[in-house]
Amino acid sequence: MTRRALWLVGDDRIAASPSPALHDAVFGAGAYTLHADVDADAAFVAAERTCRGINVTSPHKVAAARRYDAVLDDAARACGAVNTVVYDDDGRALRASNTDVVGLLVAWRRAAFVVEGRSVAVIGAGGAARAVVVAVAEAGAARLIVHARRREASAVLVALAAAQRLDASIADGRPDDIADVVVVAASDLDDPGAWLSRSSSTGGVVHDLRYGARAIGVRDAALRRGARFADGTTMLLAQAEAAAALFQGAPLDVSQQIAMRQAMAAWLKRTPI
Repeated sequence: MTRRALWLVGDDRIAASPSPALHDAVFGAGAYTLHADVDADAAFVAAERTCRGINVTSPHKVAAARRYDAVLDDAARACGAVNTVVYDDDGRALRASNTDVVGLLVAWRRAAFVVEGRSVAVIGAGGAARAVVVAVAEAGAARLIVHARRREASAVLVALAAAQRLDASIADGRPDDIADVVVVAASDLDDPGAWLSRSSSTGGVVHDLRYGARAIGVRDAALRRGARFADGTTMLLAQAEAAAALFQGAPLDVSQQIAMRQAMAAWLKRTPI
């Protein structure tokens, strides 16, 4: 029997995700469900027994790259993080990808955020931040500054940037820690105003990869600094479209793209801000 189940794997924060609505618009009601598990390997074992494919979110993206190292595509290998896995009918992984990279590039293009030739700060150092590094390099940024609580994790991002031939450094309270473009890739941000004052130029660009109520604090702090702001909804939609194409083994047709975008619009309309 052909497998049909699709999951989103992560911790309990996935309860607020719009991903089921997006993918159900393509694959049918109930096709895509949430699977919250703090144990990454246990979640992957369960998926291998059940699923056609999974999306992976915080905090399991790096663990997914380790588990599925043999089938990483170029984006996932460059990031060292995976957000999409496709299985065959025997539960063997066929491909492990990172559609966050294309999602970021699409989001920046649609928002008219110019990254080429500019300095970029990333706030956070987890799996999403790895995709930011790769996308920033691909977009032709001049340099990258990493703002994060954990210096060891920040050093990993700097090394990743070096592998992409991108000049990068760890923020250390210097004037040149300020960047033209700031990407918030942290799951939680305690004091958005303080983080932006250390990383964002006045009148610059701020892109928070979170969405809905979780992005309000950064949005308000960015607008107070005269910055242009975007939340993560466009990136979420773009990476979901790419993941859905991997799940079905073919590009989405126009009707599927429209259905997914309508589902995103409906979710935004009914989600309180």
